[in-house]
Amino acid sequence: VIGDYLALNLVDRVFDAPLMYSALECYAAIVGYALQIYCDFSGYTDIAIGSALLLGVRFPLNFNAPYKAPNVVDFWRRWHISLSTWLRDYLYISLGGNRRGKVRTYLNLMITMLLGGLWHGASWTFVVWGGLHGAALAVTKMFQDWRARRARAKDPSAPRRPAPPAPGFSWGRLLGVVATFHFVCACWVFFRAETFAQAHLMFSQLGTLTTFHPNLHPSILLVMAIGLVSHFLPDRLYQGALNGFVRMPAPAQGLALFLAAVALRQLASTSAVPFVYFQF
Repeated sequence: VIGDYLALNLVDRVFDAPLMYSALECYAAIVGYALQIYCDFSGYTDIAIGSALLLGVRFPLNFNAPYKAPNVVDFWRRWHISLSTWLRDYLYISLGGNRRGKVRTYLNLMITMLLGGLWHGASWTFVVWGGLHGAALAVTKMFQDWRARRARAKDPSAPRRPAPPAPGFSWGRLLGVVATFHFVCACWVFFRAETFAQAHLMFSQLGTLTTFHPNLHPSILLVMAIGLVSHFLPDRLYQGALNGFVRMPAPAQGLALFLAAVALRQLASTSAVPFVYFQF
């Protein structure tokens, strides 16, 4: 619902003719595409996981709130987990992983993500998208290795590998989440754009810093807010809702599902938008 609405009413229009929109509207379209591709892709894998569960087949989680990631390494632990795991096991490790020194580790990360970008299609925009993520992974890994060496210099018993980001709020973590989200959004421009010229137009419009926004209807902003807020809600709220539904009597569950079906029917657009990843 969220992905299709944003695609039809904002993202496709702006990416098709960015010069007709202000910097603020282009920025909203880029964030909208980040929401579209997540909601679209995560949504249809949830449908697949749920359909399989009805048949007694349990598939693992494929998305784990990736935009909550405080760095790019954590992002790829959360985004499209089946693909990122495959890239790690069959490309990164096959290339030598981290067993052949620091420089080779960073090079293996870069090669893996370049090939991951090329997997999406024979287009240089996908290669650049993969290359940017590969470079960010290498830089993040380099920084984490430096922090680990610094910690061991102060305390020889400190772990050789950096610990995963600690849960909970901190200003440093918030800054990391904001920076990582905007880096990922910038990379999505190359992923969404059909040509480098189109990507250049999007970035050049952002550089104008214009703020008029007649095309940002309140309904669009509301849908974007729902997409962002629901993504960043604590996991315990979702788990609480799930547990509450399970404890409801069967007639109440049926009524809840009926109301959800009616709501989805009312929100459905007249024209269907194909799933983003069906093209790959």
